[in-house]
Amino acid sequence: MSFNDLEQGLGSPNTSRITPNTIALASDDDRQYKELTQRIAQQIFHINGNISNIERLVNFLGGPRDTSEIRGNLHDVTNATRDLIKDSTHDLKLLSSYQPLDATKSRQRRLEQQKLSKDFQKVLSSFQKAQRISASKQREYVDKAKATTVMLQSQAVSNEDELEEEQQHGALIDTQRQMQLEALDNEIEYNELLITEREGEIQNIEQGITELNEIFRDMGMLVNEQESGIRK
Repeated sequence: MSFNDLEQGLGSPNTSRITPNTIALASDDDRQYKELTQRIAQQIFHINGNISNIERLVNFLGGPRDTSEIRGNLHDVTNATRDLIKDSTHDLKLLSSYQPLDATKSRQRRLEQQKLSKDFQKVLSSFQKAQRISASKQREYVDKAKATTVMLQSQAVSNEDELEEEQQHGALIDTQRQMQLEALDNEIEYNELLITEREGEIQNIEQGITELNEIFRDMGMLVNEQESGIRK
């Protein structure tokens, strides 16, 4: 049966009720479906681009270019990627609800949805890997910073004891030693601040990885449903 037959109301009783309004609704459904698939494809493309940026920034961690600006950029692009992933997850679930009555078109849509879902799973896996590397490098930094802080604290205590002993023996106050103590105290305070920042970022990354695991599970179920629909 041709499209013209349907438009003229020819065919079986089940198709005789097709009206111009029904055809318009079908056309609107196709348009919305196409817009949604394009949006998801763009989101996956942007996520992939963000991952490349994250990997580049992560390589700076623990090195001479590990600055507050680098860490800030890494934090921002990581959070932006998480938002994109949440949007894509929502859109992929919404996309699966677009199923026309026509069996051929339904199968075609299932195949399109499955490809997008699998492409999304790939970028999820890449993002999770980048997050784990980032967390690992942050932990390495924290361990080194804590060791340095312990050493500085020990040095500060030793200098304070020496200064106090000199003062007890009536020696003149050593201005240079006092300045060294102040510098040590400032360095210790700065290290502790960085440690707190890094530990907060590690906690944030670990929470994000937990959320990713939940999305992986949802996507696995969605792909299974799509495969089941294709086999029918």
